[in-house]
Amino acid sequence: MKMKGAGTANKRPGLPWKKCLLWGAIMWVVLNFYLAEKLSRLVDPPSPVEIRNRETKIVHPQADKAGHKLRPSTKCPSRGKHYCFDRKLAEDSLSVHGRDAIFQPLRAYVEKKLNDTAPGTIDKGNLDEKKPKVQVGRPGKFYVPLPLRDGSPEDLRMFEYGHGLRSCNDMPAKLPVDRGFGKHVSRNVNNRDTFSSGKLNVWEEAKEGCPVNADPFLPWIHDIFSNDKGSVVHFIAQNKRRCNSGKVHWEDIHALEPQVTIMQPVSVKRIDETTARNLAPNLWSTADEKDSTSVRYRLAPHEEADSDGMFTRFICRFRAMDYTKSPPVLLNVGETLSTYPYNYEFVNYRKDLGDLSMVTPKGKDNPMFWQSQLRFDCPVPDNGDLQSAISSGESVLSDGTPSVYVDVVPIRTAARYGKKMSYFTPDMAGETLEIKNDVFGWGDLMTNNIVHTGDELSNVKQTPRRMKNGFDPKLFWGDKHVLPRIEASGRWENLPVCSSPGVGYDTTEDFATTNEQGVGSGNIAKKHTLTACLWASASFTTRGNAQSVSDTTTRLVEWIEFHLLVGFDHIYVYDNTGAHTDETSLEPTLFPRFLDSEVTRIDWPCRVCNNNIPAHENTGERSSQYAAENSCRARYGPHTEWMASFDTDEYLIPMGKYNSMREVVDDAAKSGTQILTFKSTRAIPNYSYMNPFHDHKDCGTESDPGCLSAREGSLFSEVYNCDFEKFPKPGWAERAKKQLYRSDYVFAHYVHYATVTGGLLQTKEEAKKMNEDWYMHFRETREDDKFTDETRQAVMLHTKTTVPEYTTDWKTRCKASHKPAHGQNCRIGFPWPQNNEKSLDKATSDGFGYNCFTNEKLADFWIPKLRDAIEKRNTRIEHLHSMNII
Repeated sequence: MKMKGAGTANKRPGLPWKKCLLWGAIMWVVLNFYLAEKLSRLVDPPSPVEIRNRETKIVHPQADKAGHKLRPSTKCPSRGKHYCFDRKLAEDSLSVHGRDAIFQPLRAYVEKKLNDTAPGTIDKGNLDEKKPKVQVGRPGKFYVPLPLRDGSPEDLRMFEYGHGLRSCNDMPAKLPVDRGFGKHVSRNVNNRDTFSSGKLNVWEEAKEGCPVNADPFLPWIHDIFSNDKGSVVHFIAQNKRRCNSGKVHWEDIHALEPQVTIMQPVSVKRIDETTARNLAPNLWSTADEKDSTSVRYRLAPHEEADSDGMFTRFICRFRAMDYTKSPPVLLNVGETLSTYPYNYEFVNYRKDLGDLSMVTPKGKDNPMFWQSQLRFDCPVPDNGDLQSAISSGESVLSDGTPSVYVDVVPIRTAARYGKKMSYFTPDMAGETLEIKNDVFGWGDLMTNNIVHTGDELSNVKQTPRRMKNGFDPKLFWGDKHVLPRIEASGRWENLPVCSSPGVGYDTTEDFATTNEQGVGSGNIAKKHTLTACLWASASFTTRGNAQSVSDTTTRLVEWIEFHLLVGFDHIYVYDNTGAHTDETSLEPTLFPRFLDSEVTRIDWPCRVCNNNIPAHENTGERSSQYAAENSCRARYGPHTEWMASFDTDEYLIPMGKYNSMREVVDDAAKSGTQILTFKSTRAIPNYSYMNPFHDHKDCGTESDPGCLSAREGSLFSEVYNCDFEKFPKPGWAERAKKQLYRSDYVFAHYVHYATVTGGLLQTKEEAKKMNEDWYMHFRETREDDKFTDETRQAVMLHTKTTVPEYTTDWKTRCKASHKPAHGQNCRIGFPWPQNNEKSLDKATSDGFGYNCFTNEKLADFWIPKLRDAIEKRNTRIEHLHSMNII
C-alpha cells in the first residue's frame, strides 16, 4: 500500500500540465475552424440572387447552411412576438455577411389597368377650349359595383432600382423619379412625344426611369423620411398628370387619371382570411396555411369601416431585418393604413362657390394648384423596438444600409368627379352637400352614367348611410369588394425607412415640433423663428430654354449672406444642379463658406417635367421645384415658426424701424397674421453699375460695344436696386407675389400662393363648436393674409438677371425722347433724383430718361452691412486655407 501510494503521489504533479496541453489543443482546433469559416464568408458571400430570393418569414434555426452562428445578443436573447433591434448585433451582422445580405433593393410591381369604366364611353370634351371648366366632357360609364381585381403575382411586372438607390446615403436624390441627367429620351420643352403614340415606351421608361406611366396608381415619390418620434413615415409625391396639358398629350393625360384618384380617400374594413375567401372565392390566394391568419381588407362605407380606415388610400406593409438570424432575414413587422395630412377632396369642395372637379375628362386641370403636390403618411406599427430604432437613427447602419422598409400598396378604385360625388362624413360639411349649380352637367353621374355588373348586395342588414347625398359607396363598391393580397397587388416595395431629417444639422438643443396635424406641441420654443427654402442650381436654362443662366453660384452666395444678415435663422438649399450636369454641384459653393448651422444642402437632381413658357399650348408642371418646396415645408416646417420659398433673385428687405425680418414676423404674429405677402415687380440694372459689353453677336464690336453688363465686383442687390414702380406697388404686382407664412397654419404652398391653410381645413362641426360661421366656399381673410407695408415693414426686390444681349440698342431705347414700340422698352435703369418722379428734370445730361426708383434703406444701410459680412466671410475662408484646414 505504501508503494502504491508513493507512486500515485509521484504522478500528481504532471496531471495539470497534461490537461492544459489537451485543452489548448482543442481550443486551437476550434479557433482554426472559426477563422476558416469567417474567411470563407468574407471571400464568398451569398450572391445577390440568393439574397433577393430569401423568404421574408421567420426562420427558426439560428445558423446558416455552413453552421456559422453569430454570438448571442444580450438585448434580443430569443424571438418573441415583438420586434427586437440590437444595433451591435446588426453591425456585427453587417461585418460578417456584408451589405448585400441586408440591403433590400427598391422594386415596383406594375399591375394591369383597372377595369372600372366601360370602354368607349368617355367624352373627352373640347380640347381646343382653354378654359378648364368649359366643355370638359363626360366621364366613361362606371361599372357598379367595381369588379374585383383577380390577377395573380405572375400577372405583375417587376422593375428593380437597387442599381441606383443603394443606401440611406442616396436618399432622396436617387429615388426613381426620372431617368437622370443625360438619359432622358423626351424633351421637357416643346415636347410632343407621347406614350400613346408609341414614340415613348412605358416599359422602357419603367425600367430606366420611373414606373408611374406604366402604373399610374403608384405615387410619383420624390422624398421619404420619418418624423422625429419614428411613429410616422412621410411621403412627398407629385401629380404626374399635371406634366402636360396640350391636346396632343390627351391620351397620356387620361391614362394618368389615377394620379388624381389616389388623392381621393377611400374607406376600408379589415377582415380575416376565411371571410375574404367566402366573399371573393375567385381571388388569387396562397395555399400556405400560415397565411390563413393574415389580415385582409374590403372596401366598406364609413359606417362600417375601421376607425383608422375611414380616409385612407394605401396599405403600408412594414418589414425589418431580423439580425438574430444568420444570415439576417426580412420579417413582416406589421401593416397600417395610410393617412393624409389633410383631405384633398375637402379642399376641392371649399375652393369654389359652384361645382368643381378634381379631375375632368378634358384634362386641363393645371389651374388647380392645390392638386400639384401629394403628401401621405404611413403610421409605423407599435411593435417592440421598431419606432425607437427609427427615431434614434439606429436602424440605419454605419454604411447607410437601412434595416427597416415599407411597401406602399395602392387601393384602386374609380375616380370621383365633381363635388356631388364628394365622400365625406357629416361633421365635415353637414349631412347634405349643397352645390348651387351643375356647371359640368354631371348631376346624374350616379344614376345615368353607370353600368351594372350583376353583383348583388348581400342579405345582411345594411347600416343606414351617414350622408344624405354625395358618393354612394354601396352602389360603387358593393359589400363584397375584397382587395387582393399584397403579393398580387401592384405596389412600391422596399422603400427604405431612414433617419428623421430633424432640423437639417446636428444639434443638442431641445426644441418643440408640431404634431401630425401641424399644431404646435409642448411649451418649448421651436428651434427656428424664420427659415427659407431655396431651389437652386449651379447653372440652368429659363422657361422655354430662352436663355442659359450661369451666375447662380455668385448669386447664391450673396443671397444667403444677405438673408442671414437680415435675420433668417437657416437656409435649406435644394440643389438641382444634377438635373443639368454630372460634373459639379453646389456643395463647394456652400461649404465651408457657410456653417452647417446656417445652411443645409439637399441633393435634388430630378428635372422639371415641363419647362415650357406659361403661354405655351402645352403649359405644364415645374415638378422638381414644386416637389422641393413641398419637401422643405414637410421636413423642416415642424421646427420653425415662419417659412418662405424664394428664388435667388428675390430679396426680402426690412424697412422703416425694422432691422431684422425676425422682428417683422414677430410683430406680425402678435397681430394674428398668419401669412405675410409681398408684391413683386421686376427691377432693372442701374446704369451707374454697368460697363460696355460686346462679347455677343448682337452686341456690336470691341470698338463700338452695343450692350451693357454689370460691373465686376458689384453686388446684385445694388445693381438691381432700381424698380420701375414706386412704393406702394400697384395691384397688378400681386400676380407674382411671394409669401412668408406660419408653418403651423399653411399646410401646402405653391410658389406664389398658400394653397391649403388651417382656415380652409376647418370643418362645419369645428366652426359650430367655436360659434363661428361656416361656408362651403372659403376665402382667406385680410387679417390672416396681409400685404406688407413696403415703406414701414418690409419689401421684396426682384433682381432677375438682365443678360447683356437684352440691352441691345439701349442708347436709342433709353432716350427720353424715344417712343418705344411694343417690346422695345429701355431695360436699363436711370433713377429719379431723390426718387421724385414729379421733378421738372426728366432726363440725364445725356438725354436718358429717368425711369426707376431706388430703395434708399437698401443702398445706405443694408448694402454696406452686406459688403462687410461678405468680407468677414472671405477673411475666414482665407484663414482656413492658410491653416490647411480646407
